[in-house]
Amino acid sequence: MPEPGAESDLRPLFFAVSSPGGTRLVTEAELENRARSGDAAAQTGFAVLLDQRGLHAQALDWLRRAAASGHTAAQYMLGARLIVGRAAPFEPTEGAGFVLAAARQGMPEALALMSLMATLSGDWTSAMRLLREAAARGHNLARQQLALLDDRARVDAAFWQAPPAPRWRSESPRIGVVDGLLPKSCCDWIVARARSKLEAVRVKDPAQGGGRQADYRSNTGAGFSFLDSDLVLQAANARVAALAQLPLANQEPTNVLHYLSGEEYRPHHDFITRSQQNEAELQACGQRAATVLVYLNDNYEGGETEFPQLDLRFKGRAGDALVFFNLTPAGEPDPRTLHAGLPPSRGEKWLYSKWIRQRAYPLQ
Repeated sequence: MPEPGAESDLRPLFFAVSSPGGTRLVTEAELENRARSGDAAAQTGFAVLLDQRGLHAQALDWLRRAAASGHTAAQYMLGARLIVGRAAPFEPTEGAGFVLAAARQGMPEALALMSLMATLSGDWTSAMRLLREAAARGHNLARQQLALLDDRARVDAAFWQAPPAPRWRSESPRIGVVDGLLPKSCCDWIVARARSKLEAVRVKDPAQGGGRQADYRSNTGAGFSFLDSDLVLQAANARVAALAQLPLANQEPTNVLHYLSGEEYRPHHDFITRSQQNEAELQACGQRAATVLVYLNDNYEGGETEFPQLDLRFKGRAGDALVFFNLTPAGEPDPRTLHAGLPPSRGEKWLYSKWIRQRAYPLQ
């Protein structure tokens, strides 16, 4: 007998399955039997179970079966995965079709995702219409975004149309600053969204590929994939694209950086070191042509961004931006872009960070 409080391998696990008659709990064996008999809700639930066990290909197969029968949740889950290639093939066009099918059935989450997708082509009219429909159908995050974006006292619609005009602090390499790239209300929104997602940040490993923690970086951060994004973040991304004069499609996922007093990111380059592990990525997307940092708050001391080889430091107010180009006019990495995130001496610093490639970067 197991000790009191210990898990028993013999105890059956139960799963909730919804049907027109209501929601009921079933065992794993019954869940699989119902899935094999053609129950779309059970197929979707069984796919979730398989995903939890790392059996992603099998999970995808069950989602396809459920989506083909018109199950809304399966259509949304399958579509979202295909759009970004998460534990699935990267098939954004096919994925968008499944999400659209779920949106046409009135699923709030699907409507919100369709709203995001509209921003990729610059169709902000459709994006706002879809966001309003998602909010009307109970999507809480959509309601919160509308409360901000519709408040003309905090966000003027004409603001987003004004082209950012940088003041160049250096011509070679090009380094510029912009006052008020984002409204403070949007900065506050981004901080609030990032706060619960903070974790130790990683740097790109040229030898092994992927990311790793480094002793020269002690701050935390939060990443936002496309599926984690929202219209406020997408509006910020659009402003960054206009500032850098590089397509929105070239941007890597958004990162929000957080520095407590004493935390820092010592001198480093943002361009990617060429290596065998990085070569395929560089061939596909190109180098990190530009970096944009938006200061999300200003109630801290210290914490400047420093370019030690140029004797240049910058610290912005909330909403101000720093843009610098990591490559020479010939397209080669420019070592003079060496920079550091200096530690705050008091308070906490928040930054919106964006790397922009030479070519389109796949959605993630």
